[in-house]
Amino acid sequence: MLKGRLALNASALMISSAATGLLGLVYWMVAERMLPTSEVGRASAMISAATVLSSLACLSLAGAYQRFLPVAGNRSLRLILSGYGLITGTSILLGTAFVTLGFGSSIFTSTTDRVLFVPLVLVLAIYAITDPILIGLRRSPAVAVKNVGLSVVKIVPLFFLSGTATAVAVTGSWMVLAALITVVFMLHAVRLAVARRLESADELPGNRELMSFQSAFFTMMLITSVTPFALPLIVVETVGTTQNAYFNLAWTMTSAAGLVRSSVGSAFIVEAVQPGANTANLVRQLRRMLLPLTLLVAAGLAIGGPAVLWVVGDEYFREAAPLMLVLAVQSVVETVVVVFYMVSQIVRRLRLMVLMQIIVMVITVGGSYLLLPRVGLIGVGIASLTAVTVGAAIAIRPLLHALAQLLRNAQNGNADTDGKAHSDVYPPTVDGDFYIPDTQVTDKIPVIRTGAHRVPPSELDTDRFPALP
Repeated sequence: MLKGRLALNASALMISSAATGLLGLVYWMVAERMLPTSEVGRASAMISAATVLSSLACLSLAGAYQRFLPVAGNRSLRLILSGYGLITGTSILLGTAFVTLGFGSSIFTSTTDRVLFVPLVLVLAIYAITDPILIGLRRSPAVAVKNVGLSVVKIVPLFFLSGTATAVAVTGSWMVLAALITVVFMLHAVRLAVARRLESADELPGNRELMSFQSAFFTMMLITSVTPFALPLIVVETVGTTQNAYFNLAWTMTSAAGLVRSSVGSAFIVEAVQPGANTANLVRQLRRMLLPLTLLVAAGLAIGGPAVLWVVGDEYFREAAPLMLVLAVQSVVETVVVVFYMVSQIVRRLRLMVLMQIIVMVITVGGSYLLLPRVGLIGVGIASLTAVTVGAAIAIRPLLHALAQLLRNAQNGNADTDGKAHSDVYPPTVDGDFYIPDTQVTDKIPVIRTGAHRVPPSELDTDRFPALP
C-alpha cells in the first residue's frame, strides 16, 4: 500500500478529475431533463466558449506554479497575487474582445448575455488557476474538495429553474457558485502563502529563468491547443458531421483518461522539487502508481470505451470501437512521453519537450488529414499512435539519462536535480533519534553544513528522508 504525501496528493487529484468528469456528465443530463433543449445547448456553448477563453487567460501559469511555488518560500504570496492580477486583466480583455468583435453573435440573444459573459470568463479563469496554486502549496486534497464541491452544488439550482429557464439563468447560477467557492479557496491559498513568510526562497531561480520557463510553457499551451481544435474540423471536412459525433465521444473519453494520469504527474513534480526531497523513494512510488494506472487506463479505454459506445447506440459502437482500441494502445506508449515531460520540468530542460510537442502535433494532425478519407475514424488513432511512438523513441534516451542522474544524486545524498544540495540523515543514535543536518544551499557551492538538530523517528518526514532501520 502506498503511503506518504505523494500518494495522498496524487490520489486526491485523480479523485478530483474522475469525480468532476462524472458529475459534469450528470449536470448536463439533469439540465436536459429540466430545461428546454435549445437553452441547454446555448448555455453549454456559452460555458464552453468562456472555458476556452479562461484557459487562454491563465497564460499557462499552471506549470510554473506547480514547478516553482513549492520552493518559493517567502516569495509565495507575491507570486500568487501577481498571477491573480495578471489573469484578471487578461480575462477581462479576452472576454470583452470576444463580445465586442461579435464572435458570440450566434449564442448571445440579449444584452444580459453579453454583459454576463465577461465576468463568467474572469471567474472561470481564477477558479482554474487556483488549482495549480493549491497543488504547488502541497494542498491537493483541497483541490478535490473545491472541484467536487462545485460539481455537486451547481446541480441544485437546475431543479429550481425547471421548464422555463433561459441559458443566462444556467450560466449565471454556475458563475455565482463558482465565484463563491473560488473566493473561499483563494483566501485559503493566501493564508498558506502568508504562513511561509519566514521560509527561504534561495532555491527559486531568478526572474530570467522563470520567464524562460514560462515562455516554454506558453508555447506548449499554444501547440497542444492545435490538436483538439483541428481534429474535429478535419473530421467534419473529410468524413462529415455524423462521423464527428462518433469521434467526439471516443476522443472525450480518451482525454478524460489522460487527465487522470496527468494528476499523478502534477503530484510527483511538486514533491520532487521540494528541498531535500528523497528522489529515489519518489521515483519508486511513481513507478508503483503509474504502471498499474497505465494498465487500468488502457483496459478502461479498450473495454469500457466500446461498452459506452454500445450503450449510446449501435452506430457509435460500429464506427468508433476500432478507434477506441487503437487509442488504448496509444495511451500505453504515451506514458513514456508523459514521464519525460515530468522529468523535463523537474530538471528545467524544456527545449526538447517543446520540440517533441511540435513533432507529436504535426504527425497527429497531418496523419489524420491523410488517413481519414482512406480508412475512416481509425485513421486518427493510427496517426496519434504513430505520433506518440515517434515521441517515445525521441524521449527514451534522454529520459533514462535524466532518471539515472536523479537516482545517482539521490544515492549520493548531496545534490538535487539542479546540482544543488539537499539534506540527508545521519545514522540514528543509540536511543533511536536521528540527527538531520542544518544546511544552507547557495547557487555557487553545493552545501554548507552548519550543524544538526535532533529529530525523533515519529517526527521524521518520510517524504524527505528514506525509512531507516
